[in-house]
Amino acid sequence: MEKAKIDARQLFSLMFLFQLGTGIVTSIGKHAKQDAWISIALGMAGALILFFFVYFQIFKRYPTLPFTGVLVQVFSKYIGLPLGFVYICYFFFAGAYNVRHLGDTMGTYILSETPVPVIIFISLLLVSYGCYLGIEVLGRSAEILIGAMVAFGVIGNITVIASGIIKIKNVQPVLEFGWLPVLKQAVPLTVFFPYGEVFLFLMIFPYLNQPKLVNRTGLLSILLSGLGLSWTFLLIISVIGVNAQDVEIPLLLAVEKINVGDIIQRMDSIVVGTFAVGFFAKIFLYVYVVVIGLADIFKFKRYQPLILPVVALIFITSVLGAKNKVLYQDFFYFKMWYVIGLPLLVVIPVIVLIVIWVRNYIGSSRTNIPNQKKS
Repeated sequence: MEKAKIDARQLFSLMFLFQLGTGIVTSIGKHAKQDAWISIALGMAGALILFFFVYFQIFKRYPTLPFTGVLVQVFSKYIGLPLGFVYICYFFFAGAYNVRHLGDTMGTYILSETPVPVIIFISLLLVSYGCYLGIEVLGRSAEILIGAMVAFGVIGNITVIASGIIKIKNVQPVLEFGWLPVLKQAVPLTVFFPYGEVFLFLMIFPYLNQPKLVNRTGLLSILLSGLGLSWTFLLIISVIGVNAQDVEIPLLLAVEKINVGDIIQRMDSIVVGTFAVGFFAKIFLYVYVVVIGLADIFKFKRYQPLILPVVALIFITSVLGAKNKVLYQDFFYFKMWYVIGLPLLVVIPVIVLIVIWVRNYIGSSRTNIPNQKKS
């Protein structure tokens, strides 16, 4: 494992950008219609429970090991190593998906004359350099980028309100179709995306210089990113209406309506900045955990030699493996979390935690036996 450390502020910045960055420029809670913001808030609550009662409890018992190492400790190398490789494959394909999504979106809305493979190639070059520099540099960069993200958010909110384009009737009636559609979107969809993806940080937590701050930092990042997402989608729906969820990037459509005194108009650059910051942070982290996970499994002393092969494979996968934009986005947003997210992000971590508890109970029972005989 890399001999580097990050502090709690840097960890918070990474987690906040990871969750809010892509969630804010995608369509979440689509089938909840005008109640999507409630679904997002409920998803946040579910993620807080999952983080505290599962992820944090696993880390607390193995604070110096990445999750791939925890699997070997809990299940032995014969089960733990193959299972760890499965998780690395999950991180790999999630990273490839995000790279492709970045390339498609930038190619559609920003660099329309640039081929998508070129955008992906340049993006991965930047990601490779960031991963080579290590987690400390990523953490310091996140501290700067989170400032930009907050600034974009504040400017966007002020200009939307000042434009007078908010219509409260667009979010009414609240719970028109009851709680069932809202809950269906919250569990498991919004629990897993974007909040449940913080599972990735079980690979990053051992780098924190104060392990006792993991719980507070993680919960705070989920809470604030969840409130930010919920508020943003409430604002978007109040501007556009229920049709907001039928658009690929609802935030972009909302800011196009901004007009403050015929002077401040079309604040598209805010969405572009938010989009770029969020996606780059997410791709950095996915690629980074893939290379450190491989280094942990195969016992490499340095992870840097793995960066170029991994990035090359991600490039090939993102270019050749996702030719139909509609199909791969539909799979990622609506099907992946049932097929892959539920077993990998909930079932296996819960089993790991149960095995840890059972072992601890048996171990403590055995240590008490001699004491009982002496007494």
